[in-house]
Amino acid sequence: MLNTGVIILVHGSRGKHAVTGLPETFQRISEGVKALLPPGIIVTGAALQFNHPDLEEAVQILIEQDIEQIIIVPYFLFQGVHITEDIPEIVEHIRSKYPDKRLSVSRTLGSTTDFISQVALCIDEAVPALYTDFRTIPESPLEIERHSMEIIDKLLPSGLSFSKQELQIVKRIVHASGDPDIASSIRFSSSAVTKGLYAITGSRPIITDVRMVAAGINKHHAGIHGCSIICAVDATDGQTRRETEKITRAAAAMRNLTKEIDNSIVVIGNAPTALITVLELIDNGDIKPALIIGMPVGFVQAKESKYELMKRDIPYITVVGNRGGSAMAAATINALLKMNS
Repeated sequence: MLNTGVIILVHGSRGKHAVTGLPETFQRISEGVKALLPPGIIVTGAALQFNHPDLEEAVQILIEQDIEQIIIVPYFLFQGVHITEDIPEIVEHIRSKYPDKRLSVSRTLGSTTDFISQVALCIDEAVPALYTDFRTIPESPLEIERHSMEIIDKLLPSGLSFSKQELQIVKRIVHASGDPDIASSIRFSSSAVTKGLYAITGSRPIITDVRMVAAGINKHHAGIHGCSIICAVDATDGQTRRETEKITRAAAAMRNLTKEIDNSIVVIGNAPTALITVLELIDNGDIKPALIIGMPVGFVQAKESKYELMKRDIPYITVVGNRGGSAMAAATINALLKMNS
């Protein structure tokens, strides 16, 4: 991979507090972003105007550190003149000055639901009394579900390109996570839903990495289709305890379930090592699952294991990045089970 640097580009300010405030902001954002990127990437900040370093100065600083590829991230909300005219002009000037360097500009932050929720939080903090008159009104489970889906419909990001069946699954994942913005991170292979439904109709087992995922699966709907639920760690507990000196219990458990995994649905909501092990077994020709719901969560190997999953010619549903978890994984398989019920 090319030596890579990232520039977080803010607007800048004439205010006297910007002199001290901007460096602190740059450092806080840069450290947070760097922790979520592959090792070795340099992250720094720049101001479009009024403050230093400006964009060209920041590029020069990175080039002096032998950076070959630079990604510019506009820390802006709107597609205003700075985004459509000013920044492209500066970037073209820099490209002409350093033709051997690769410069890329990311999209703006935009009106993501992360920001919408932050606006609501700011209002809550400003006037906590808004909720003092709140009265709990018992509602039926069906009414709660209907109301939740109405809210989710309003909060889903624009521009999503899911099929009708995929959108049903997306909404269930959003409901389980409480985060509408996660919809933009959900990925389906072209045949994922079809293969999953076919496996359910064929009463294929559902293999989970941990108990939390298994506990979240709707036993009634699984039972209707004759789909057994197997928690890998529980099913091979005695064996995995003897094999976990160098690998995790979840990884060892997957290795011990190759016969069960073949042609079945694998649901991983916790352990990246379990997903990595399943991919290794696929690469070795030992197994071919009907569908992998790959949603391990965390900061070590979770993001990477999911990107590896998407490289394989295997049906999958996943959430890119570090997010995931047992609730989202269980919600995904439950959505599929419900479609066939």
